[in-house]
Amino acid sequence: MDMIKNILLTAFTAILVENTIFYRAMGTSTLIIVAKKRKNLLGFCGGVTYITAVISVLTYFSDKIFNPNGVNSLYMPIVYTVILGFVYILTLLCMWRFFPKLFGRMRKYIHVSVYNCAVLGSMFLISKYCDTLGDYFLHGLGIGLGYVLALYLTAVVYDRLYSEKSPFTFRGYPLLMIYIGILSMAFWGLSGHAANF
Repeated sequence: MDMIKNILLTAFTAILVENTIFYRAMGTSTLIIVAKKRKNLLGFCGGVTYITAVISVLTYFSDKIFNPNGVNSLYMPIVYTVILGFVYILTLLCMWRFFPKLFGRMRKYIHVSVYNCAVLGSMFLISKYCDTLGDYFLHGLGIGLGYVLALYLTAVVYDRLYSEKSPFTFRGYPLLMIYIGILSMAFWGLSGHAANF
């Protein structure tokens, strides 16, 4: 029972409380670009979730090999970038070889999914907050699903923020920034911070 509780708590924390978009502001620019076209949502969301889940496992092993004391060293960004490049190339090669039709459709989403500041930032967050391989994987999967939630919440209202019913001064990008700011404050408050007036 404690294991299930720990799994649910880790998933809840990664998806909602530590949301990379709304709490950490990682990958917001990519979020805005992808939210414009709803046909890109499924491919991009699947790509980000897959990448964060895979790199979380590789981050665990790289931390144990290159950073066993848990001290932030100067070369870990290079190690994480090499891991991202390895996952990117391996994913492209496997899809090209074994799933050529899927490769044709997903090729344009893979590079944006891998080389995204939310993905690289998730490697640092996972390294900082997790200890076991299970925690690394669940947190990585949760970060990907949290990104999916953030993208969905933005895409749902995207058309309304650009509609003629919105005030001309705020229409479009300014209203989108206000909307993301309000959601960010809500997620920040969800993480346990209180406003001191």
